[in-house]
Amino acid sequence: MDGTFWDPVPFSWPVLLLLLAACLLLTVGVMVWTALQPEEPEVDSAALVDRSTRRDQDAARTIRRRLDADAGRADAAEPELR
Repeated sequence: MDGTFWDPVPFSWPVLLLLLAACLLLTVGVMVWTALQPEEPEVDSAALVDRSTRRDQDAARTIRRRLDADAGRADAAEPELR
């Protein structure tokens, strides 16, 4: 049986060293990039979080009122609940 099937590409030290150098360079680059990233975003996001929270609470309140209206525990005549 011919042994070339199991060894289709001949081994080459320079290719292996180039691949290892590229891997090492990318690893060091990612580590430096990660270390230089700021911990917190520079934009104050408190207003966005407050607006999202308020919107989510309003949506939850509306859903709760709709469920109460469907169950007969509230007046379903309000336009918002239809």
